[in-house]
Amino acid sequence: MTKLNADDFSPIDLEDDLVREAILETQGREYTDEEIEELVLEAAEQSEEFKEIEARQAQGLWNYPFEGADVFVRVDEEGNEIIPTDIEVIKYLCSHIVRRERKFFEIDKLDKEINRAELANVVHTKVKAQFPNYELGREKLKTLLDALTNNPTAEPGMTIPVWNGCVVTQPGNDTRLLFDDGLFTVNHWRMPAYRASQEVSADFGLFDEFLSFIFKNDDEKDVFLDWLSWCLQNEDDKPSWAIFLYSQHHGTGKSTLASIVKKLFGEQNASEQQGIQPIIGRFNKPILLKKLIYAEEVKVAQNSDDGNALKTLISESQTMAEGKHKDIEPVDHRCCFILTTNHKPIWLEPGDRRFYIINVEHEGYAAGGSRYDEFVALVKSVQENYESDAQIAALYKALLAREQGPNFNAKSLNVNKLATEVMKEINALAPDVVEEMLEEFLREYNVRFVPVRYANKLLEHFVRRNANASKHTFDNLGWKKKKFAWGGKGPAYAYYHPEAHPERGMLNNGHYRQTIESHINERLKLAMDEIGFGITYEQPHRQSKEETDDVPF
Repeated sequence: MTKLNADDFSPIDLEDDLVREAILETQGREYTDEEIEELVLEAAEQSEEFKEIEARQAQGLWNYPFEGADVFVRVDEEGNEIIPTDIEVIKYLCSHIVRRERKFFEIDKLDKEINRAELANVVHTKVKAQFPNYELGREKLKTLLDALTNNPTAEPGMTIPVWNGCVVTQPGNDTRLLFDDGLFTVNHWRMPAYRASQEVSADFGLFDEFLSFIFKNDDEKDVFLDWLSWCLQNEDDKPSWAIFLYSQHHGTGKSTLASIVKKLFGEQNASEQQGIQPIIGRFNKPILLKKLIYAEEVKVAQNSDDGNALKTLISESQTMAEGKHKDIEPVDHRCCFILTTNHKPIWLEPGDRRFYIINVEHEGYAAGGSRYDEFVALVKSVQENYESDAQIAALYKALLAREQGPNFNAKSLNVNKLATEVMKEINALAPDVVEEMLEEFLREYNVRFVPVRYANKLLEHFVRRNANASKHTFDNLGWKKKKFAWGGKGPAYAYYHPEAHPERGMLNNGHYRQTIESHINERLKLAMDEIGFGITYEQPHRQSKEETDDVPF
């Protein structure tokens, strides 16, 4: 049978009966709406007009009307085109541009200065994009610029406002410029588009089904929903504890859950980071101006300052922060935190009230779970469903109407009543458990020789307390401690597995021989990288005449 080609059709009314009859007659069967639509789209994609649109999108000019192009314009009740007034255009520009020290800034790009010469181009672009039917010739543009920049006595909103250099976050306040003693402060928070005039009914829909799949029990799901609903109901406030999602395997839905939560708060009000270093490090002010902070692959060393810095941000609403090329200053933040990890956070102290840890391990995980196909289908449905603003709005409305449970307190996590199984496991870690975990870790990476300086780092990772309190851990594992020299350096203390038989800079086990420095640079390095500690390379490996191929113990 002849294949129906896209070239045979142009964009047409898919409901045209004549077209359907023609397809039946020429092809011998009826085509579905989806098949016809696909063919029409294929034909359209080959057109020069479509290619021009794609090029504009790639340039970021998708909403900029070019000469001769069809544009959408406002019309009145009678269908007549509404021509924007000069005052309307000026007010729009004054709500999107500020000035400071003879420089101009777009309020969504405050790190990029605009000089007087560049301002004309910015104004022209913004007006053409927002008001495509506004006649903006050279003289009109000059008149607009003069009104915007040379009229200091104009009422607020009729001249480009003077910015005081401050940026704040006021969730729930849709006003972008806040008047402050003759100057203006920029409000970083933006109203999510889906919240505008959405006539929808409250509906948890697929979100509830998704949570029921990834959470082990309803109690944990309820606490998460309590936390999420409270954060949305009280956007101008912040909780004093964070959600921490843990799973041993990848592909358990943590990122999918985070993507929906980001949509609820507005993606422009959310920050996504790898790890916590950008959040607690220098120049973190732009991150702290967001409402939602989502951090993936969180790894924190035991007893490190990093963990303490993160805890402070989670529990307190004011901190000192720094922006690039800016002084350190106090920042009032309203951040709520969602963290994810594939490593059990044993660095947390017993009874820590800053993290509600949920184990989202289930049989739908990506690396071979028995319910993988079922979970993949659910995730696909969830992602497609919440691409719709209407569906996000329905979920948002349901969360706004939710009442939190009697044990919920946004300012204090009741760990006694609400502790999850993984929280109880962490709290119950005993020295023998720590030893077991350390032994398994060393076995996994075939590590048989550990200098003391690295052994302490390992212990800090696996032990909640100071490493010195567990100085006998390696002894309990049957390891020995002795001074050795390797790599041309002086002797230093190290722990070694009895089977390693270190001697004269070599590890020996019958058929196994490897230089100590090679063992450290290769095997130990991989292990230390896994827990987030880099190592300083030992002296480059010198091939020994006695050394044979490296084989596992």
